[in-house]
Amino acid sequence: MSGLTGGIGGTLVAFVAYFLMLNFIPSDSGSSSLSVFAIIIMAFAATLSANTLTATMVTFMDNEKYSRRKTIITHVFMFNLILFFLTIPLYLIAVPLDIVNGIAALHFLLSAYVSALLMEIFAGYEYSVVGVYATSLGIFISISLALVVVAGTSKPLVITLGAMPIVWLILQTTSGLVELVYDNFLHLYGVDALNTSTDLGGDSVVEKEEEEDDAPTA
Repeated sequence: MSGLTGGIGGTLVAFVAYFLMLNFIPSDSGSSSLSVFAIIIMAFAATLSANTLTATMVTFMDNEKYSRRKTIITHVFMFNLILFFLTIPLYLIAVPLDIVNGIAALHFLLSAYVSALLMEIFAGYEYSVVGVYATSLGIFISISLALVVVAGTSKPLVITLGAMPIVWLILQTTSGLVELVYDNFLHLYGVDALNTSTDLGGDSVVEKEEEEDDAPTA
């Protein structure tokens, strides 16, 4: 529900921004720069709205896990704002290469991925690794589906903006499934492998030996 609500909200904001700027964009062939400017504004408005709204919805619906609501929303908002300024040069470079739609898709997928990671990190340091694995799997599935869909359509920008609810739905669903699988794994085998405090490579032994070597001798 959170993913769908946030994605739909971002899509609606993108279309509102598009219709508001439609009258200011000439229809002649020399309007490429203005068209790109419109795409940039649409992408920014859509990603910022979708990601912030989803983060807000998630923190309210699962307040026990995402208890640091204000911190999560602030970081998601700030990251999307910074990412917007970082992607502007990419949009400008993409104009002569005719890959503006691809940059818009990359912009949204990257913003959704990092926004979801921020939510998982602030949800709890102890099991933040579970969130990293779940989010990475979800974005991989989303990218795979996006490539299949974009390859078969003549309007990739519309598909990109319309895919926001689906991408966030995949991210949230994958997160829940990974947590469920890991919870069952933990109960069956008793190995808390994805706990950040679990020593898998002998780091604690090495650190202990280094502390003993550094200890002053009498």
